[in-house]
Amino acid sequence: MSVCHYLAAIFCVGLSVLVIDASAQKCCLPDDVFSVRKGGVTATTRTGFLGLLFGQTSLTEEHDSVYDFTNNRFATFITRMILAPTFVEQHVQVIEQPGKDYVWVLDLDKQKCFKGAKEVYLFHLERCVSDYLIYSNTYYWGNKEIFVDGYYYGMQDPAPGVYSISVTQQCLPISETFIGKTNSWDVSQNVASSMGFYNYTVGIENPDKYFTVPDYCQTEVEQKDNSIFSWW
Repeated sequence: MSVCHYLAAIFCVGLSVLVIDASAQKCCLPDDVFSVRKGGVTATTRTGFLGLLFGQTSLTEEHDSVYDFTNNRFATFITRMILAPTFVEQHVQVIEQPGKDYVWVLDLDKQKCFKGAKEVYLFHLERCVSDYLIYSNTYYWGNKEIFVDGYYYGMQDPAPGVYSISVTQQCLPISETFIGKTNSWDVSQNVASSMGFYNYTVGIENPDKYFTVPDYCQTEVEQKDNSIFSWW
């Protein structure tokens, strides 16, 4: 959700950062309704013999997301470019509506709609820094111009691994990473992902664009578990 574009995505390569030994007060986002973009890279490798056979898959992702905590809803457009072994671009929309026990997952390329199980998902920004996240360190960029607090969490469900996120001391998100395993596409894979947030904007311009479920979803609907869809 926030400042610094790919500066965050590449984890400040070339910047000098100083780690400060201090504990941080867990914060909450300054706004209930906002839009934010997120972009980064992910590498996956199938476990076992299949990993040796197929090698690594690399991809980039761009998320155009809106959050409306006032009305308890969320939506995002995801553009995914699979870089290796083939070059394929995919477009997905996710819509979470209040009072529903599922999320809409739309394959925009094929105009297919899926109802995925709604579950607590760590890579979905929350209103406040969660209690289960553990403070790691505080550092700054530049001449003490931007102070950033880092948090991490060792998780088992829905995917085993270590998730980390960094936020400014005004609670604007900077970056997130995940290193672990996933069963996306029903295939066991090792995964490493680094994402950066940018273009945090208060309010949502044209909310219908994000929250309106297309008419074709009334007839072309499949029930799927969220594990089918790769959020990374």
